[in-house]
Amino acid sequence: MPLVEITVPEGTLSEAAAEVLQQQVADSVLTAMELPRTEFFAAATWVYVREAAKGLATTGAGRPPGVLVVVTPLEGFLAPERNEALAAEVTRHVHAATGPDTVVWLVVNEIPEGNWAVNGGLTRRAKIDELVAEANRAS
Repeated sequence: MPLVEITVPEGTLSEAAAEVLQQQVADSVLTAMELPRTEFFAAATWVYVREAAKGLATTGAGRPPGVLVVVTPLEGFLAPERNEALAAEVTRHVHAATGPDTVVWLVVNEIPEGNWAVNGGLTRRAKIDELVAEANRAS
């Protein structure tokens, strides 16, 4: 349900570091969205790490950018106070993987109700709320 895209300059992360970062960020996003730690919600949290090839990403000053993390949840799952905590936590994870001097940008792009589909069917907030309640009852 949340989609996370992490863009790093080429060569920034080893494969092992990328795998650890993906899992840490997925966990942080699930926590920030207050979703249960079930197989269903974990499997529905997709995290991509993409490398920007040398010369294909730059700042306006002509230097390579840092790390861009874009989190795309359904609207209403991340309150502003949770966004701030998520930004701090994701930055800590990126710094652990890349070093403390890396500039980290976090962008949250909420998807309005009715604009997210999975396998041809719209994903509605009410259905997710039902799944959360069901998971909470089971735990």
